[in-house]
Amino acid sequence: MFGWFGKKEVETKVEVQSISEDFSGFDAITNFLYKKSGIIDLEKRALSSSRLKQYAREHSIYTTTEFLQLLQQQTEAYQEAINIVTVNETYFFREIKELNWLINYIKESDKKLKILSMPCSSGEEIYSIILLMLKNNISLDKVELVGYDINSQMIQKAKKATYHEHSFHNVDDLTRENYFSITQDKQYTLKSHILTNATFKQQNIFEIDTTQEKYDVILSRNMFIYFDEAKKAKAVEIITKMLDHDGIFIKGHADNIAPNKNLNNIAYGVYKFYPPYFKL
Repeated sequence: MFGWFGKKEVETKVEVQSISEDFSGFDAITNFLYKKSGIIDLEKRALSSSRLKQYAREHSIYTTTEFLQLLQQQTEAYQEAINIVTVNETYFFREIKELNWLINYIKESDKKLKILSMPCSSGEEIYSIILLMLKNNISLDKVELVGYDINSQMIQKAKKATYHEHSFHNVDDLTRENYFSITQDKQYTLKSHILTNATFKQQNIFEIDTTQEKYDVILSRNMFIYFDEAKKAKAVEIITKMLDHDGIFIKGHADNIAPNKNLNNIAYGVYKFYPPYFKL
């Protein structure tokens, strides 16, 4: 009955193997991302570094060397790292003065304009152009709108065109009612007839084949704030190669770019491109 009494208790020991981490020299990661994307000061952003290390741990990587090899060898891992470190803060009708200038330019143009938004973030800039055109009774057939962003998650969001309230502080109630549908979770989705007028693509400005792409207008607003002087100069060079003769370049309020002999400032934040062979 009490046969168990007096028997020795067998202890079961579970060995917990500790994982040794070595993320020393982590600037090798941020330098690699800088060389590919141009984004500066990543090593100074504690939150970005923390998120990158957490991403590595989630993929069972615990050293800087292994993490760097992963980013170098796997495109998907590199893209996910870029998504982690890029900041995407925008809203509808941001920096409206330049957008209004562009709307007048579109209205007065006698040809269809190919317009690029780069970086386009989650699409609010391109959709703002469309909404302003509709409000001004300008046919959407007058433009071809393209959005590029290095962050693949933002491209997917732009294609989906569903937004939270924080994107709407410059949007009046009538615009919301006319052009958006409210979802069950109280977000706003652009109506389908607007979505057909824009295309979006994940793209790194420093990897664009400039011989294959030409635009009449390029908006590149608040991108240069993430670049050092060398990358700024390279980005401007790429943009000018992508512009057609008499093309328009529009920069953001916070962007400082070096003077360029082929870009003539014609309005606040707006530049007209003249090819090297053209004399003013």
